[in-house]
Amino acid sequence: MGSKYTAFTLAIYALLLISLFNIQTVAQVNVTMRLNTSTCLDTLRPTDIVQIRGDGTAALTWDAKSTAIATNIGGDYWEVTFKAFPGNLIRYKIWTGYSLSPEVGTFHWSGWEGPINAGAPSDNNRLLQITGKDTVLNLQYYNGWENTVPQYWRPFQSKQDSVAVYFRVNMGGVAFDPATQLVDVRGGLPMGGATSWTTIKTLSRESNSVNSGSFQSGVAYIPKDSIVAGVTQQQFKFVIQPDNWESSSNRSFVFSGTNDTTIHWYYFNNRPPSGPAVTADVLFRLKLDALEKAGLFDESLGDRVAVTGAKGWPPSGFDFDTEPTMLKMTYNTTLEEWNLVENFTKFPGEVIPYKYYIRWDTSRVDTASVNYIPGLDLQNGWEEPGFTGGADRNYTYTSDAQQFIAGDFGEEQQFFNSIDSRGVITTPIDVAFKINMTPATDVNENPTNPLFRPGIDTVYVQFDGCMTPITQGLTMYGTDNRLLLTDLDGDLVYTGTWSLNPPTFYQFCYRIVYTSPSGEIWNGSGSAIRGRRYYQYVHPASVNGQTVIWPVSYQLAELPWMLDSLTIEDPPSFLTDNNDIALLPNQYSVSQNYPNPFNPVTRIQYNLPQRTKVKMEIYDITGRLVHFLSDAEQDAGVHIADWNGNDSYGNSVASGIYFLKFNAGGYSKTLKMMLMK
Repeated sequence: MGSKYTAFTLAIYALLLISLFNIQTVAQVNVTMRLNTSTCLDTLRPTDIVQIRGDGTAALTWDAKSTAIATNIGGDYWEVTFKAFPGNLIRYKIWTGYSLSPEVGTFHWSGWEGPINAGAPSDNNRLLQITGKDTVLNLQYYNGWENTVPQYWRPFQSKQDSVAVYFRVNMGGVAFDPATQLVDVRGGLPMGGATSWTTIKTLSRESNSVNSGSFQSGVAYIPKDSIVAGVTQQQFKFVIQPDNWESSSNRSFVFSGTNDTTIHWYYFNNRPPSGPAVTADVLFRLKLDALEKAGLFDESLGDRVAVTGAKGWPPSGFDFDTEPTMLKMTYNTTLEEWNLVENFTKFPGEVIPYKYYIRWDTSRVDTASVNYIPGLDLQNGWEEPGFTGGADRNYTYTSDAQQFIAGDFGEEQQFFNSIDSRGVITTPIDVAFKINMTPATDVNENPTNPLFRPGIDTVYVQFDGCMTPITQGLTMYGTDNRLLLTDLDGDLVYTGTWSLNPPTFYQFCYRIVYTSPSGEIWNGSGSAIRGRRYYQYVHPASVNGQTVIWPVSYQLAELPWMLDSLTIEDPPSFLTDNNDIALLPNQYSVSQNYPNPFNPVTRIQYNLPQRTKVKMEIYDITGRLVHFLSDAEQDAGVHIADWNGNDSYGNSVASGIYFLKFNAGGYSKTLKMMLMK
């Protein structure tokens, strides 16, 4: 009797287990996600990998083992379906890459998308509450940016009566300067012209995209009632303004309906960066002499420096010691410089963006320590190089197995913030600023802000990313480092003088802030692009080798208020005394550069009979603008400008013929120069 009861009990128990298993199996529902990767900042293709990573269901993990791998359904569009149990709360993110084993993610954050606002606490992840039925989610765009975006964001505005068409082109394989050139999408009807192709959209640079901002993108709109689904076709091409058209065949797409759409990216003229890929060691060399002289860096105290950006940029709140994108440099006691040899595998012609970053020792912000630096913030270690106007440095990769990055100022090394080792002012100095606010009162020059009101609004020089305020015990970015400007004679030229104690720097980087009824108006940009802020320099009174004499007072050149693309002056030369002027010239002239041919530095002397604006531009043999030597007012006298063979981004240019276009006071002349390496 007992054995039968035991067998019966076991049988019932087994049936219950089977029943429970069946209930759990039946209870699972399908979750389908539709994704769009037009906002990935890398050259992701339909054959690459888009994966959902997360937790809350067996299909998802936070690593490459996640089985939720999406299938490309055309262009930028992907779809993935996995199973989950009702009631599950799923946290997840989109990951993009080229390989899962070994794991190779896309540019920027090693494949991970940026922070997401899911509408509820989620640690910057996406959220999904599973219901009791199959679910198809609305389209989700990958967040390629560093900014937090809503879970169901779009990179463009949707309009009720129009279809949005999002275009992208990668300019990495062609000669193109995003600082001075623009790209159009041009085509015929229905989005362009009837008799001739016209501009559909002028694109904007994705400054944080791969290859130092090689992508350009933009959205154009077409009325829904002009589209016949499956029939209406749009032909187009990309064009570098004014009229450098792609030589490839016309591009085209057919509207499948009246939903907003993205057009998968193209290389301009179908030209990617040239290959095959080359594996090479790249040598970075850095000197921090100027910061050491000013007491802002000391290796013996534990201050350290790294190269960052070359293999991705760090996330916010990173730890310097463990963050893999912080490529730590080593101090070479023999050369008295910081070195890094880093291995890369890239295509010749690819651009490596990077900056230097200082990790100061914590004693630097300890008020009780003898190492304390007033005004210093440990988070402000980012370099803001004057050569690039605060934008990233760029190195163009070559086919050599051993590669060396060119130095600043014709030297073998680069200098942090591109502050020359001789650019430390060792005596007290009064520096005067002069800003013409007239453009800020003109709606054509200042179309997006409340116009400046003379005599009512207050004007400041706002130092921004500048290390000079730290030498005075002020912050790099705070409002405590502002300089009030005034207009005493009503000519709209606002002036102010800053009295500086030594040691300090000859470099000033700043923006202009003025008050308005709707708040403060800042010109320039907070993004890491060239022209985000003004850069000006104090010029020495005399130079004799390493001996530099600084003036007691110095008037910086007058600059106009500008909305963006702010003026970036070239730093002064320390090769010889540039101020040994005997007599004022009686006419405008410019002399042939010397030496010519040259390597690595050549000198141009020019004469100004009166104060005037001087514009000196260097072009290569194709007519592409390579570098601005000057675009500012200068005093009368004999002047000297040096060119070290670098472009506007601080990159060493190739050997060849270059042309200097000189314009001043109605006088113009073009010189031919030859760089031989």
